[in-house]
Amino acid sequence: MTFDKILQYQKIDQELLALENEVAKSPAWQKVALAKNKLGAATTSLNQIKTEATDLLGSYNAMKSKIDALKAELDEFDGILDDVQDVGEAEHYLKLVTAIADKIAALEKEANVADSKIDQIGDSYKKTFEQGVKANDNLNTAKAEYNVYVRDMQPKVASIREQLAELKKEIPENVMKVYQTLRSAKKMPAFVEYDPNRKMCGRCFMEVPNDVCSKLRNPGDYAECPNCRRVLFVPQK
Repeated sequence: MTFDKILQYQKIDQELLALENEVAKSPAWQKVALAKNKLGAATTSLNQIKTEATDLLGSYNAMKSKIDALKAELDEFDGILDDVQDVGEAEHYLKLVTAIADKIAALEKEANVADSKIDQIGDSYKKTFEQGVKANDNLNTAKAEYNVYVRDMQPKVASIREQLAELKKEIPENVMKVYQTLRSAKKMPAFVEYDPNRKMCGRCFMEVPNDVCSKLRNPGDYAECPNCRRVLFVPQK
């Protein structure tokens, strides 16, 4: 088997990979990534604040309902003590009234704390929302800059893709499939020249077992490296 076309394809494709890596490491993309992270963090915080506020408001409303119910119960004792003649009975009612009043006082204290916390959560939500708006504006600005950067690279990228498309027509489908699989796995170069004298993979530099070596004796022979899974081939002389 000859490998001139797939090697040519691989060489040109590596130029494309280099451009992709350049884009991924570019300041323009870093700005986009940073703005995305900040917007994501603000969105997560807002959702957490909403959940906390909902739970706290539910607890606050439940406490208010309990307070109203206790106050209604306390109102039922109005005038009762005036008609009580027995000291023991009076003490009994007084204990009940005192217990209800203590419960109301405790709930009102707890409700005041919750009310104050609700205000704090509101302030926190407002501040975080403003941060989210700013992060979103920054993201839009970063995206615009990134799009300009990418647009300037498009002619070069388009030229490379055109060359690859033409070469692909001359490469067997099964060979192309193997190449694309290795490329997706970030195992580049995918096709590696093998030296029968060294009996070593030219990429991972691991020793090749004898059973694989036996398949790589003559020009045009090829086999998969059992260590890195790249395709080893013996070049034509």
